[in-house]
Amino acid sequence: MSTLVRPSRLAAAVALAALGIFALPCLAADFDAGSNGSYGPLTITANTTLDLPPDGVFHCTTITVNQGATLRFNKNPLNTPVVLLAQGDVTINGAIDVSGANNAGAIGGVGGPGGFDGGHGGFGPSAPASRGGDGYGPGRGLNANNQRAAAYAQAAASNARTYGNVLIFPLIGGSGAAGFDGNPGYGGGGGGGAILIASNTRITVNGTINAQGGSAPYGGGSGGAIRLVAPTGGGGGNLRADGNSSGANGRVRIDCTEPLAFRNLTLQGSVTRGTRMFALPAAQPRLHFVSVAGQAIPVSAAAGVSFELPAGSYPKQSVVLRGEGFTGQIPLQLVVIPEHSASTVYDLTLNANANPPEVSTSITLPEGEPVRLEAWTR
Repeated sequence: MSTLVRPSRLAAAVALAALGIFALPCLAADFDAGSNGSYGPLTITANTTLDLPPDGVFHCTTITVNQGATLRFNKNPLNTPVVLLAQGDVTINGAIDVSGANNAGAIGGVGGPGGFDGGHGGFGPSAPASRGGDGYGPGRGLNANNQRAAAYAQAAASNARTYGNVLIFPLIGGSGAAGFDGNPGYGGGGGGGAILIASNTRITVNGTINAQGGSAPYGGGSGGAIRLVAPTGGGGGNLRADGNSSGANGRVRIDCTEPLAFRNLTLQGSVTRGTRMFALPAAQPRLHFVSVAGQAIPVSAAAGVSFELPAGSYPKQSVVLRGEGFTGQIPLQLVVIPEHSASTVYDLTLNANANPPEVSTSITLPEGEPVRLEAWTR
């Protein structure tokens, strides 16, 4: 049997329930954002799109986005969130945009960095190809009445697949909406991306940080995630992590030690504020595929894979997942999302104390139809 397996562009959507693993500091007199300064000053004077490094982290001395300029990012192969760390001041007078894309006809909108794609529109004159596909991500929309828009911090109509937490830890973006039936149909909107900006000194936003979900005629992506961490800051700008086309709001989190800082910002999304003065913990748990249908997946690959089972193959196939950095019994969800058939959820439990810490299961795959496999903790 031959199979086609390739890494997807998904984020490592793991550890959504692993917050208690780390002791998170509340206050810090001398906050260290964690930048080693190796990137130097990041200064944006005109519309610019930067390639994300493999881990998504920019180690800057200072960060400046001038008025009238917009900074965007090309997603990396692991689809990590954007992390901007600065030793000095961060000043955003222009815009930083990690929004999800709108649909383009039958093509689903691409999620922003760290976010998830919209589902495919119907394709072809007969079932199941004329069926629009479900969206991607933990809050994915389903191709069913009142469930096509994506959820995140809040439910989207009858789609109650909310996820994440108010600290936005781990950092994860919005989910994609479902596609709609037709020949061709309409794709769903992409989920907003995720971005963390941390400074040793201050963050000033007079412009906009945008992590909106993408729009589509029959369901929009959920908003993404924006987190700011600095001792103080301000400005009169906007932080947008709202959904689109009935997609749910994403999350906005501001952590600082100055009680009056950031009070004049306009915030759109599910917003919280606190004094959790940390940027990136030294280690974060992760979940990845070890093998699909007997074919090994590199340990460094993303937490999801795209896969196609050739016609005539046995539909029952095995999947092995491995967790790193977890402890105890960890509940997982494995989701199989075909392009034009309904998605299927498999509930699993990982024994993180096993050697190796792996869990295997049997799944059913459609013949000759591309699917994406995603996994995350519940």
